[in-house]
Amino acid sequence: MQGGGAWGVWSPFGTCSRTCGGGIKIAVRECNRPVPRNGGMYCVGRRMKFRSCNSEPCSKQKKDFREEQCAAFDGRHFNINGLPPNVRWVPKYSGILMKDRCKLFCRVAGSTAYYQLRDRVIDGTPCGPDTNDICVQGLCRQAGCDHVLNSKARRDKCGVCGGDNSSCKTVAGTFNIVRYGYNEVVRIPSGATNIDVRQHSYSGKPEDDNYLAISNSRGEFLLNGEFVVSMFKREIKVGNAVIEYSGSDHVIERINCTDRIEEEVIVQVLSVGNLYNPDVRYSFNIPIEDKPQQFFWDAYGPWQECSRLCQGERKRKILCSRESDRVVVSDQRCHGTARPAVITEACNTECELRWHVARKSECTAQCGLGYRTLEIYCAKISRTDGKTQKVDDRYCSGQHKPDDKEGCHGDCNPGGWEYSSWSECSKSCGGGTRRRGAVCRKAAEAGGDESKCSQRDKLTVQSCNEFLCPQWKTGDWSECLVTCGKGYKHRQTWCQFGEDRLDDRFCGSSKPESVQTCQQQECASWQVGPWGQCTTSCGPGYQMRAVKCVVGSYGAVMDDTECNAATRPTDTQDCELAQCPSSHPVPPGTKVPSHQGHKTQWRFGSWTQCSASCGKGTRMRYVSCRDNQGGVAEESACAHLPKPPAREVCSVVACGQWKVLEWTVCSVTCGQGKTTRQVLCVNFSDQEVSANECDPDDRPTTEQDCAMSQCPSRSSESRPFPSPPNSSARNNLPRSQSHQWRTGPWGACSSTCAGGFQRRVVVCQDENGYPANSCEDRNRPSEQRSCESGPCPQWIYGNWGECTKPCGGGIKTRLVVCQRPNGERFNDLSCEIHDKPPDREQCNTQPCPSSPHWSTDPWSSCSAACGRGFKTRKVTCVTGSGRPVPEDNCQSLSPKPSKQRRCRGGRCPKWKTGSWGECSASCGDGVQRREVFCQVGDRRSPLESGCSQRSRPASSQSCRVAECPSRYRWREGDWQTCSKSCGAGHRRRALKCVDHNQQEVHEMYCVNQIRPPDIESCNTHPCELIWITGEWTECSASCGQGYRQRLISCSEVHVENDNYEYGHQSLSNCPGTPPESYMPCNLDPCPPPQEWRVGIWGLCSASCGDGVMERTLQCVTADGQESNRCSQDGMPEARKVCRNPSCHLPSSCQDVQSVNGPLPDGEHFLNIRGKALKVYCAGMQTETPQEYITLTTGEGENFSEIFGFRLNDPTQCPANGSRREDCDCRRDYTVAGITTFSKVRLDLSKMNIITTDWQFAFTREGKNVPFATAGDCYSAARCPQGRFRINLSGTGFKVAEDTSWISQGNYAVADVQKSQGGSRVSGICGGYCGKCTPSSGSSLPVKVEYL
Repeated sequence: MQGGGAWGVWSPFGTCSRTCGGGIKIAVRECNRPVPRNGGMYCVGRRMKFRSCNSEPCSKQKKDFREEQCAAFDGRHFNINGLPPNVRWVPKYSGILMKDRCKLFCRVAGSTAYYQLRDRVIDGTPCGPDTNDICVQGLCRQAGCDHVLNSKARRDKCGVCGGDNSSCKTVAGTFNIVRYGYNEVVRIPSGATNIDVRQHSYSGKPEDDNYLAISNSRGEFLLNGEFVVSMFKREIKVGNAVIEYSGSDHVIERINCTDRIEEEVIVQVLSVGNLYNPDVRYSFNIPIEDKPQQFFWDAYGPWQECSRLCQGERKRKILCSRESDRVVVSDQRCHGTARPAVITEACNTECELRWHVARKSECTAQCGLGYRTLEIYCAKISRTDGKTQKVDDRYCSGQHKPDDKEGCHGDCNPGGWEYSSWSECSKSCGGGTRRRGAVCRKAAEAGGDESKCSQRDKLTVQSCNEFLCPQWKTGDWSECLVTCGKGYKHRQTWCQFGEDRLDDRFCGSSKPESVQTCQQQECASWQVGPWGQCTTSCGPGYQMRAVKCVVGSYGAVMDDTECNAATRPTDTQDCELAQCPSSHPVPPGTKVPSHQGHKTQWRFGSWTQCSASCGKGTRMRYVSCRDNQGGVAEESACAHLPKPPAREVCSVVACGQWKVLEWTVCSVTCGQGKTTRQVLCVNFSDQEVSANECDPDDRPTTEQDCAMSQCPSRSSESRPFPSPPNSSARNNLPRSQSHQWRTGPWGACSSTCAGGFQRRVVVCQDENGYPANSCEDRNRPSEQRSCESGPCPQWIYGNWGECTKPCGGGIKTRLVVCQRPNGERFNDLSCEIHDKPPDREQCNTQPCPSSPHWSTDPWSSCSAACGRGFKTRKVTCVTGSGRPVPEDNCQSLSPKPSKQRRCRGGRCPKWKTGSWGECSASCGDGVQRREVFCQVGDRRSPLESGCSQRSRPASSQSCRVAECPSRYRWREGDWQTCSKSCGAGHRRRALKCVDHNQQEVHEMYCVNQIRPPDIESCNTHPCELIWITGEWTECSASCGQGYRQRLISCSEVHVENDNYEYGHQSLSNCPGTPPESYMPCNLDPCPPPQEWRVGIWGLCSASCGDGVMERTLQCVTADGQESNRCSQDGMPEARKVCRNPSCHLPSSCQDVQSVNGPLPDGEHFLNIRGKALKVYCAGMQTETPQEYITLTTGEGENFSEIFGFRLNDPTQCPANGSRREDCDCRRDYTVAGITTFSKVRLDLSKMNIITTDWQFAFTREGKNVPFATAGDCYSAARCPQGRFRINLSGTGFKVAEDTSWISQGNYAVADVQKSQGGSRVSGICGGYCGKCTPSSGSSLPVKVEYL
């Protein structure tokens, strides 16, 4: 029968692929719950999921990650012809296909040759140098500049990841001075980004004799130096930045770079040939020079994830904040200041992880010794309510897991309790109970008295399924997706069950919201002015216009960083009014003015700034006549062309600004009408001025159309003719029904503070909406009402601060604000600006003494906007003229004034909460809400702007009053036949979860319904019982008296299809006396007993380190006679290892020499990794003695060989691979040799044997062969002949467990065998030609062998 597969649970995420720079963690699941059977469908969906980790940037000293992976192959040449043995590998980026970007292509350093060294790079490697995307499992996946998968973070114009363009400013300019040779255009400082330099050719042709060049601050040219110009595209590397050059063969020659440059570069223009004026335009961004202490590291950022599921530690994220308003900014702003220590605290302390015994089976023996199985899983146990939640077993891997079997004793007493099977659990999750029936056997004999059985041992109810039910989980809210205006923020919401995520339908209906609106400050936008005049009167030139960043209805001008740099309109464009006239040949005799032999034209520069900051002013520019060489000519030479103006009237912004009042009520009550509003021209103090002060082009409209509900039709088809005034139909209607008052909406309040009023339209209409005049006056609604919007704000001022100088005239200041009595602040324009009290005045005007004295700067603002902080000031020693001098000149005067003092800001804003309201649902999952507000001092902050959104308490929570009647229920199938014909069998039935249409659905829909039992007992009547006996065992003694035994059991006989089947029963159930189970057996008398007798342990053989102790051992009879008949199995040990920890051994041969002076070379005991080992010290007469391991097993067990014979036919493997010197071979392999070793050099610092030390090596023939190395050039048919052997037995050392050997060369093969303890290694290696060496190169890792 076919069976489809289903996914198992996700594994925990594994280790991170990188330690910094953005790695990847992987979780997997298998299609094994169940596995597909008999060709059934395999699981559909992803088997792996990925998560970013360690996304913080790596240090600048660290290599590029792809460079590290290539460098791992340094020195490995893979037998490629022409590669040196010390080959160095570097990454290959250019020329690689898009689909191959996640393969490891490496280039030979200093060469163009490149090779694929691995089929995929390590997860987390960037796909290329020009993208943020990263490689995951060999595929390129989207990532942000923050190294996080699927992130949208991008670098802003300042080069800051996820930045807001606030950390830099744009520098732009032009250069058009001509002078032969190299001319400096601009110095671009270190830290600049988004460099764009363009040279527009003079004649519209590429060859205009002006060329861009770049040099560094040391005068070394990086581009187009030494009067040699590159015609074609080039890339210049400056540190880690790449500058792109278009090549000189372009009409617009261009240099650009988006990276941040780490050193100053100088842009120059090379002018040669005809010396046309260059036209260079440049722009770049530079970091804003911040004042000291304007930004600081805030150690109290949000808490990060807990390091463990239980009993872990979490850290606060360190953020860079702006000191003035505590806004979080890019970390780049805090570079150069010391980063504070990380704040940590214990987390998830309310739970613990341990192995939990969930259930025990019944004892396998109903009488006597048996065993039971235990269901054990790793559980997260709450310390508050004791609830357990099943988690993946990996979380408990550090603890010893109990055995899943334990011994038990069945109650052999037939009068004890007998139980039926357990029922199904009452709940499938969240903690339920299961029950079973209990019958007291003794009660039947005692007339139904259950007191004969122990009530304490009676167990009929047991808890079950204690793990938590599926529930909603939410992630943190994202940042607002816009930086200005109205936007949205998101968070993840999912249904969680243990470690698994389930479909949303398993968690009920009240899913927490995952999208929320958010309101940022008003957006700024670009505003452009009209294009200026063309820079030339003929021929190609350019023209400019003003581009401003404005915000709000008044068009307030902002810094360019407030607008989106990517959408900034261009402020220059090319233009050509007309072609310049060319000079024609003149007929003979014609008089030619001297200047007409030259082509001349008017040239002019950029306009100066307008002389007025608002309203009309003037601006100027230089205008000069130039010849075709670019030189200045007489103005008369350009008389044939109109002279451009050198001065003109300009208007920057109007001195006034338009202010609009509210729209009036629509002029009609039905149909189309008009609505109007007042438009005033006000100055910057909000006072009305003449309309001439405002820009008429920007004047807002004062009238607009408005539409009310459709007027009723007057046509005869739709309405009967009205009755005459005296008709009975009219007079019979009550007046209150025929005519009634109708009102319009209330208008705007006449005053924004104090007592204002508002009006509305009140009209009398008939039932058809036409004007009438018969409404009752006493019921007329009011047309006007007062609108109290609070008292008007007033000027409030504080106390004067300290004077900035003790003498010589200083300044003192105080706070003056416009606010209401309740503390709500407004901008200064909301109060009468002319009545504003002064906020600064002069003080301490007396002259200063001429002698040195202390001078103090004013106190800074308080470091804390609320709560406790401190103020600082600068204190210097100055002369009478104010010149600073060393502080020693003021030490004899009064004490030095303090530089710091405490201060307190206002009361810090804090969150306040109300009581929880009622649940929104009377059954099932609902929501209850409460009021959450931000309290600033004694008032509420209307926009919650003062309190941190990260710590805002929840304003809603899920609730459940009672369970709702479910639309799902369990449907039972028919019972199957009983498993036994007698003696208590069991039978099963199918259960299905169905909806109201009786359609089967997943069991999880019935999770809240009590599950009926699907198994029950049946045929409980006893079967026929008989005694069954086993075979007698051998006699228990080999001499004297012993016994034999056999198994006795009581079995019930089932008659199934005329066959007899047996089942074990309690011995008390069988009739009659049971057969004997024991029988004595008598053998020959036993000889007198012997035993081992031991003496006391002797002294340790070594006074220092490890040694041995011995004792006497004797086999004696009971009367003290020696015997040889004691059991060898029980023989005590006569010798054991001993250790003397009290001795202090030297840890190196250098230590031995420093304590004892020069000694002959020889063996010494050294303390190596806590164990005393004998090491040979060589070179003890020199300044650098060296350690060697003496190989006690001899040179026959420690050798390396490169086999010298080579098969004439290398495709063969003769003699079945065995080694024979009478082969069809030649002995001409030039690197062959065999080397034996009596001692090997030991590098104690790294615990490595240096395989290429030859001091105690003996090469019997050929070349030296390193220790642990073998090879040959014998055969290409996997037929190795080269051998090596290592035997460290008796030295106290062993080869490290993780040591491996690698094959090198062509057709290379290695067969390396290691002993279990690691003290012996042997290998057979070879190829055509090939060898094997330890993977660690010329070193062999070893460890101390502990007994």
